[in-house]
Amino acid sequence: MTQPAACPTSSAAPRPPARGRATAATSGRLGLLATLLLALPAPAQVVPTGSPAADILLSRAIAEHRVFLTCSILDAEAHARIRTAWEADVATALRLLGDRKIDPAAIAAFDAAARPEALLPTPETPFVDLRALCDQHPDWASRYAAGRFVQLAPELGSLLP
Repeated sequence: MTQPAACPTSSAAPRPPARGRATAATSGRLGLLATLLLALPAPAQVVPTGSPAADILLSRAIAEHRVFLTCSILDAEAHARIRTAWEADVATALRLLGDRKIDPAAIAAFDAAARPEALLPTPETPFVDLRALCDQHPDWASRYAAGRFVQLAPELGSLLP
């Protein structure tokens, strides 16, 4: 696996003054978190489906696939496989949401939030920040391979009204 030769960097937002006893490690982590949050696309507004359990499941699936899609980006074959499976799972979930007469605004919000383009970081995201995200989830590949993640098609139907 090779790293890109150069990754564009984004301008870092100024950090607020430290309160109390911030260590260098704490300050560094806060700066990294801020950079990651600024570099990732903004999440879509959550529109309730009428089932809090379904809302949690949909949010969890989106969060998991943000990691899977981002961390697989350097392996084109794995990334394509994960993306294709996610798109099929989302399509099934959208059909199910429509069949259950869920509010169209909730369906549109989920559709927008679940698009791979919305889950992937922006091109300006520094490679070091992507690496940090993946380092926070060292088991992402084994979890995906073992199917230990939310699979909407079999799980969503029982949670909807």
